[in-house]
Amino acid sequence: MRHESKALRGEKVDVTTSILHSADGVVAYINQSIKPAHFSVRDIEQELSRLSGRFEVSPQIKKLTDGRDGVMALIATWKDIQLQPLSRSDLNILAHGGAPHAGILVDLLGDFHRSARLNLPVYRVAGGKGFVWAASFDQQGTGNLRFFAMDPYLLEAHAPPSPPVATTEPKEPTPGASIQRPEARESTGTGFFVSEGFAVTNAHVVEGCSTVQVTPSLSRQEAASVIARDTANDLALLKTAVKTNIPASLRSGVRVGESVSVFGFPLSGILATGGNFTTGTVAAAAGLGDDTRYLQITAPVQPGNSGGPLLDQDGNVVGVVVAKLNVLRVAQATDDIAQNVNFAIKASLLANFLDANGVPYAVGSPSKTHLDAPEVAARAKTMSLFIRCSP
Repeated sequence: MRHESKALRGEKVDVTTSILHSADGVVAYINQSIKPAHFSVRDIEQELSRLSGRFEVSPQIKKLTDGRDGVMALIATWKDIQLQPLSRSDLNILAHGGAPHAGILVDLLGDFHRSARLNLPVYRVAGGKGFVWAASFDQQGTGNLRFFAMDPYLLEAHAPPSPPVATTEPKEPTPGASIQRPEARESTGTGFFVSEGFAVTNAHVVEGCSTVQVTPSLSRQEAASVIARDTANDLALLKTAVKTNIPASLRSGVRVGESVSVFGFPLSGILATGGNFTTGTVAAAAGLGDDTRYLQITAPVQPGNSGGPLLDQDGNVVGVVVAKLNVLRVAQATDDIAQNVNFAIKASLLANFLDANGVPYAVGSPSKTHLDAPEVAARAKTMSLFIRCSP
């Protein structure tokens, strides 16, 4: 970290620059903050337009307004950056002057502790490679400016391992108590091949396992090892000697309304051991609370489906099945039973996870002539694995 004080316009300006990199010199995060900074609404609009032209995509913007004089603070993000609101407990730590150790944070005011005390959101930066530009200013145009480029997956890949915990209760994909993990207390789940010898599943499926056994379609049970985890996005990478003829092809950009299907091994010991295939549609391009890491799907899932592939009509993997709505809790709150509200992690996050761990994978694309459902089911079965976790 480098800190400089400069005399500009007759005043002291603090400029702080931070760089985080791995031992081999690969930069994962570079940040600069300027206090005080001077700009107008027009200055901000011009800078956002310039950056959008450079990144060739429009930003996602979060704003704070005072209702009279326009924007007083904003955060703009480009590319695959995602902003995850901190939990109430983490905000409480910040409000009392502490540090929640939640990773790289950003807020609207440029002051995490003040934002928490004012009950304003503070975000954990997650997702994939991208750029963040955050500014706040008063009616005179004086405020704070912060901008940084970051690859959250690279940071997590080089972070020291977390200490073991006493419980294997999985985290929810978004704040609140309305998600039910299919494998919260089960010892089985689903995974699928992404390349020769490498498979993926949910992190919570293999959490707390002393041994992991995988069983491919029409094959015998074999050992596997967990070689990487992304607990924030609930992904895990497995290494196995099992061979596969058809690994997954990943496709990003699935649209709302597209037909999708799920393959997995739900309710082990009750349903068919050869796997279960269900169909539905993409109901929404975000999860609970507009969490953009997730797709909402109508294809039915059960305990044991977690970690399985979500496929489009061409047999491409567009997501990783992760959770279902807890209909009992929703019924208590709404006096109604929610139907087929399930979630999958987007394939773009899976691709970033594989990139960070140096695992090759095939890229798929939609076609004009789709496969028949039985063909998609056969392809899904070939790439999928039954996973048994032994504590």
